[in-house]
Amino acid sequence: MPQNRFYVDDPLLPNSRPFLENNEWHHLVHVMRMQEGEEVELVNGKGTLAVAKVAALEKRRAQLHVLHATKENQKPPQIILGIPILRPSKLEWIIEKGTELGVDAFWIYKSELGEKKGIPIERLSALTIAAMKQSGRLFLPHIELLSDFSELFRTEATIFFGDAQGGALLENLSFPTLFITGPEGGYTAKERAMLLEKGKRVRLNPHILRAESAPIAAASILSYLNIRD
Repeated sequence: MPQNRFYVDDPLLPNSRPFLENNEWHHLVHVMRMQEGEEVELVNGKGTLAVAKVAALEKRRAQLHVLHATKENQKPPQIILGIPILRPSKLEWIIEKGTELGVDAFWIYKSELGEKKGIPIERLSALTIAAMKQSGRLFLPHIELLSDFSELFRTEATIFFGDAQGGALLENLSFPTLFITGPEGGYTAKERAMLLEKGKRVRLNPHILRAESAPIAAASILSYLNIRD
């Protein structure tokens, strides 16, 4: 993990002077105990990696001076996970580990037989930032809450879904790919019919996976295949 890497939602241009606030300020001052004049790395989740100097430490924020920066060109999302609403602790685990594994977008959908509780979007967003920094990624995954199950199929990506009842192995696929995993209560007949019409069923494991395990298994396989290609 890059210990001195921090997140700033700014363009990060050379000679710009962004501020670290809230959690990032706390990590800089109270965890890393950095002083004025020391250098840090900055990322903005949009492909920029910058080196900056701590210019001034204030009571609730720190001003930085960007010395130089490099930028990667962003590709269209290659790996999208369609995941049901789950208990917050399970969603948090999926979002954190999925970000580390290279998922580009998380589409959280409402299912008839799944959880109905609200989504802690702010908490999930904070986890993507932390996981992005930890894993060395430069692009922040997008999190979207879908209003209806049918919204999953608006994409032009190839659609797969995990099916404990069988299916082909997940291999030799083209990107971008949307992989849909099911809720703890399973799919309704209507949802399953839509999946069979729009997507391809695949087998991730010879055993039945929990609702929070299947997305990580899918992300691991997709990331490997994406790198290999």
